[in-house]
Amino acid sequence: MDWLLTTGLSATAGAWGAHAGLGDEVGRLRSVLSRVHALVERAEQWRFANPGVADLLARLRDAACDAEDLADELATDEKRASQSLFPSVRGFLRGLVTGAADRARAVTVRAHDPGGGGGSAKRRKSRDGVAVLAILGMGGVGKTTLAQVVYNDQRVQDHFDLRMWVCLPESPDVTLVTKVIIESATKGAAAQTGLANLDSLQVVLRDLVSSKRFLLVLDNAWCEDSVEFQTLVAPLKFGYPGSAILVTSRSCKVADATGAAELLCLNGLPEEAYWELFKQYVFGNEDPAGHPELVAIGKKIAHRLKGSPLAAKTVGVALSSDMSTKHWSIVMASGLWELDQGAGGILPALRLSYQYLPAHLKQCFIFCAIFPKGYIFGKDTLIDMWIAEGFISPQGDFGSICLKELLSRSFFQQHMFSDSCYVMHDLMSDLAQSLSIDECFCLTDERCLPKIPSTIRHLSVCTKHLELSKFLELGRYTKLRSLLILGMSGQDLSCSLDILFDKLSNIRVLVLRGCAVKELPRNIGNLKLLRYIDISYTKIQCLPDSICQLNNLQILNVLNVPLKNHPKGLTRLVNLRKCYVNEPITSVMSNISNLTSLENSLVFEIPKGQGHRIAELKDMTQLTETLHVTNLENVVKDDALKAKMSTKAHLQRLILEWSSSKTGNAEVSNAKYSQESIIVESFEPHPNLESLKLKHYSGIPTPSWLQAGKLCCLCELSLSNCHFLTEVTSLPSSLRRLHIIRCRNLRSLDECLQAQSLQGITEITVMNCSKLALLPVERFRGFASLRVLEIQNCPELPPTRKLTLPPSMVELLMRSCGHVDASLPSCLHNLPSLVSLIIYNCPNLLSLPAEIVSQLRSLRGMYVDNCSSLRSLGGLHHLSSLINLHIVNCPRLTDLDPLMFLDVGEGQGYRSWSA
Repeated sequence: MDWLLTTGLSATAGAWGAHAGLGDEVGRLRSVLSRVHALVERAEQWRFANPGVADLLARLRDAACDAEDLADELATDEKRASQSLFPSVRGFLRGLVTGAADRARAVTVRAHDPGGGGGSAKRRKSRDGVAVLAILGMGGVGKTTLAQVVYNDQRVQDHFDLRMWVCLPESPDVTLVTKVIIESATKGAAAQTGLANLDSLQVVLRDLVSSKRFLLVLDNAWCEDSVEFQTLVAPLKFGYPGSAILVTSRSCKVADATGAAELLCLNGLPEEAYWELFKQYVFGNEDPAGHPELVAIGKKIAHRLKGSPLAAKTVGVALSSDMSTKHWSIVMASGLWELDQGAGGILPALRLSYQYLPAHLKQCFIFCAIFPKGYIFGKDTLIDMWIAEGFISPQGDFGSICLKELLSRSFFQQHMFSDSCYVMHDLMSDLAQSLSIDECFCLTDERCLPKIPSTIRHLSVCTKHLELSKFLELGRYTKLRSLLILGMSGQDLSCSLDILFDKLSNIRVLVLRGCAVKELPRNIGNLKLLRYIDISYTKIQCLPDSICQLNNLQILNVLNVPLKNHPKGLTRLVNLRKCYVNEPITSVMSNISNLTSLENSLVFEIPKGQGHRIAELKDMTQLTETLHVTNLENVVKDDALKAKMSTKAHLQRLILEWSSSKTGNAEVSNAKYSQESIIVESFEPHPNLESLKLKHYSGIPTPSWLQAGKLCCLCELSLSNCHFLTEVTSLPSSLRRLHIIRCRNLRSLDECLQAQSLQGITEITVMNCSKLALLPVERFRGFASLRVLEIQNCPELPPTRKLTLPPSMVELLMRSCGHVDASLPSCLHNLPSLVSLIIYNCPNLLSLPAEIVSQLRSLRGMYVDNCSSLRSLGGLHHLSSLINLHIVNCPRLTDLDPLMFLDVGEGQGYRSWSA
């Protein structure tokens, strides 16, 4: 809010207000708004102790939001306005400012007066062949965590052909849940199938599980209707015997409805064990014995948390932020403990944790009340929404810091399948909704429409069963800042949006992802405060020119939209931070030099002759992800210098690519690689760069700035199709991954691969370098962190250098690697972590003896192909982790362990042996 206040009511806006005859009113608004924000934070401390304060806080926030809306309008209009304003307009604006300031002050006056792990198992009768198991317990006791442990256990992964995980909504729809199960089974591949009919979806699901042993986790089940459950699982009965459904729920009635054969009832942790967990969150590695007073208070607090692991973490982290007796005593004496318990008695503890969040984190958290339970949100998506709403500053990495802080306090949880996605625990979702009842609403049923408060600011529509007439009723909520349509994929909303946009002028965040929208209304240009729009996966074919009037727009997402053309004025969107389009942005916009705020990945194509010039990149200093520059053969030296690559301090990855066509005589080629060497020197990046790829580079030496000490943060280097390159002499010491591919004249890597200078390298790939003769494989054991090594199609490697490998190795691939294969099998000694071994076309390999193979206890995949001299392979029966074994085209192999000794479960891997 502080950031929004300083930017929304800047000195410039104040000066403009004075010019418009609004000087005093703008000053009053700035002053009152500042005091309102301070009071909002103070009132947060009173809200739970005094119900009257909660009502005042809601009105206070509402007034503040009105004032902020006006501040935004003033700032936007200041940019648009000419030097003269009609008197009638001045009078209208004066009335708005005066009204907002007076209303905020009136509420401010009233707000100054606060008076105004244990568990038990039960066995039941099984049902219909597929085993159903249930984990029951109060919220926050660890049901989902336990299910995740089971789901990710290696034995479980090996036993089941197919594993699926679905987090159920509070009001499940069989059709929707079936679709989500299919998406889980196909790893998201069926996300946009368009199927909406339950019968069709069940046929797809039946085919997916047919003759497969599957595990399905239904997390957070609420359905107590056994008929509905049987409808849901009907296609699953075609699975292979031994398939299982694992259900987690708070309700015993759910277990009855599912007919669970096994019940595991989780209770809170025993007091002694709980204290051990709690003090770990509070004291960390510090010995609590040095704080006897804190220990005494802490044990009393822990006793109130009902053995809940979730509460242990949230309250523990809150206590650890201030290790004073006074702070802990205040927490212990808080009136929050006496409030309505609910949720197994831990909701007061969660409220307490919320109470000790910084103000900006409180706003970020309660905003998430608009997401339905179990909703998976991406890191960047959420941060961009926070920024668009003005909750946090867009500068630096502040959004990631906020998200990590909420994650560390358990307000968010990392999604089990993605490091960049998050979910909220059910109880945290309940908490957010209870705290934001006047600001945020998640509409999951049209019957809840009357419950939407008039003060609502952030709304999501998460039902597909909403009639258009009901949808149009959303126009009455004129204070809306966020509108997320997350479920309406059946009806065309184009005309309805046209009507809504005339009424919802304060919208900042608009999400129509996957909706049945064929046309974006022209009056979208009237949403002058709009900062975030996502219309991905819609059927829109044309963007209206009016979208170019959205001066505040920061995020534009049109991925997977069949657009036939783009408005020419998109380059006027000077505040655009991220633009997601299907094609390179240079084919969408004629000149991007104005987009100096752009941050996301950018593919920049340089045409031959007229068109984009690389100098357009000069002022784009905010790029943070990947910059991919193609057709660099069309760049001249002077233009290259104008790109100012060294000023892009936030850029993580840089790809420099020339055309793949290499024609002409030797003289022309010499001139070409001389020119390209000069050009690439002009592209020296900022030292913060993490990844660099050179493609089809025809220069002879590597760039001078690639030498040791220049790019101190470079972790990844890829050189591909650099056909005039003969050697690489030096590499940055920070390098972790090195990929050299199809460099046909490369002869030596001897000088650059030094263990003492590359101590952190984890991955080396050398492929299709037909003249490479100097590769120091005998030094590789010195790379103590090396995990992945691939040597492919390098036929000139001599027999004089013997490959040695460090114990850290995880993956080894050797294919047509000259005489290096003579180092087999001795190089396989002492590789306890090796998971994958691929040996292909290695004619010098004679045997893989049992005494070496039997040591590879972590090996899960072994592929031996076209090894014409291989005669014996033993020790396979010792490889207890082996899943996949592939041995073909080895005509002399006669001495092989009987495959009957190899324990590979049916359907869990494959075995093939063909001499």
